[in-house]
Amino acid sequence: MDTQTKTKESLSRYYTNKTIRNRIDSLLFKNSQVQSNLGMDSTEEEKVEAKKHTKEIAYSIYEIDKPFAIANFLEVDFSEVL
Repeated sequence: MDTQTKTKESLSRYYTNKTIRNRIDSLLFKNSQVQSNLGMDSTEEEKVEAKKHTKEIAYSIYEIDKPFAIANFLEVDFSEVL
């Protein structure tokens, strides 16, 4: 197996499939909105709610592209999904 083939196999579908990339980008945009609404004056309840939404988004991305989700949401324990 040559290096180029090996590299293609190890890439997540995010990097090789435009449809997958668009779906994940949409979810990442939603996550950025959740995170940007947090501030120094956010209540503990708002922070917990934002963390919950981020986890839901991460799980949605995991269903689409496992390697991408694992690499980009280090704070989420995906063993709960299995």
